Amino acid sequence: GIPLLKAAAEACEGWLTIDSALGVGTTVEVVFKRSHIDRMPLGNLAETFLTLFIGTPDVHWLFEYRVDSREFLFDDTVIKDELQDVPLSEPAVISFVRDYLQSGIESVKSQN
Repeated sequence: GIPLLKAAAEACEGWLTIDSALGVGTTVEVVFKRSHIDRMPLGNLAETFLTLFIGTPDVHWLFEYRVDSREFLFDDTVIKDELQDVPLSEPAVISFVRDYLQSGIESVKSQN
């Protein structure tokens, strides 16, 4: 997946960087030129990120969606702290996180 994501970003004057430090974490940054004719549809980012979040509960996820100066930031720390021992796979949790991600991403997109 990472090589395909990198190729997609570079095809539209964007880039992909990965920074990783043992014991600190890994950051993957992908940038696409939105107006480029070769930019492929990004797909359903909310569902993709939800799958990562639910499927890897031991990972601290920080998701930033930015268009120009507008941004949506999802930091799972607040949700995990609030839930304590409630599994992320609970249907109510999945529904809440899905809605939160979708509305956050749409709020950035709709300001165009």
